[in-house]
Amino acid sequence: MLEAIKIRRSIRTYINKKVEEEKIEEILRAAMQAPSSKGACPWEFVVVDDNEVLEKLSKCQHRARHIKYANICIVVLGNKDKFIKPGKWIQDLGASTQNLMLEATNQGLASCWVGVFPKNKVVNKVRETLNLPEKLVPYAIVPIGYSEEENVFIDRFDKSKIHRNLYKK
Repeated sequence: MLEAIKIRRSIRTYINKKVEEEKIEEILRAAMQAPSSKGACPWEFVVVDDNEVLEKLSKCQHRARHIKYANICIVVLGNKDKFIKPGKWIQDLGASTQNLMLEATNQGLASCWVGVFPKNKVVNKVRETLNLPEKLVPYAIVPIGYSEEENVFIDRFDKSKIHRNLYKK
């Protein structure tokens, strides 16, 4: 198992240290390598490093307060023009967001997935904050930064959740 998969966890505390542009690019490259139904690649991204915008995004939903302390955040968007099959874009963006967070871990950074879609109230707040056109659907916000907390392995393996051939209690 890849080390980044083992140690990735949600971290909501960040120190005041700039994330290097090279690392941001690698994170975005990883996000765009995600599998995508019919090769649609419906993702787009907004990289936010402006403190005022980070502050506004931190108020978009009650579990997003930590965004204002991050050095950057990446907002994962779905482009409706690329939605080929209904609902598949949600899976595509989930895979993209996971890749993004795994690469952040690989780069020695902390991150935390903040859900946006399908909560219309939150979607609209993020859309307004970022001045997004109607064709772009905010899916997730991922604050990223350096942290004094470490990504450490937490064993979540549970053999009772594995079934073979048929579901058995």
